[in-house]
Amino acid sequence: MALIVKDSLIRKRDGILPTGSSGFFVSVPSVFLLGLADGDKITGEIKIKEGAKQETKGITLILEKEHGDSLLHIPAEDWDMNFMREGRADLKLKEAIHGDKKKQLYPKRDVTTSPAIGCRIS
Repeated sequence: MALIVKDSLIRKRDGILPTGSSGFFVSVPSVFLLGLADGDKITGEIKIKEGAKQETKGITLILEKEHGDSLLHIPAEDWDMNFMREGRADLKLKEAIHGDKKKQLYPKRDVTTSPAIGCRIS
């Protein structure tokens, strides 16, 4: 099962970034990623939306915890500069990787969150 994040704003961050970050990230309330630490990798799919243009691809995001939010950094190797610098994305996050250990995020059912709906468990 997965954590599904709908209509999340892609933002740019300057300053100190996790190794490999493009500087672009999406923010998710930390309550959805409990038990994970800075630098953990989150695998899944991203659908980037900019106007009528959409693309879905596999991705491994870099986790950074910050006061109440988890920042999921898009790696530099996965960032497609053809997309607008600040657009929107849907994420389907499947598992966390800590070192060489993998852990399914939500093993029993999908959890969906977005700025509009808060949280929905399927």
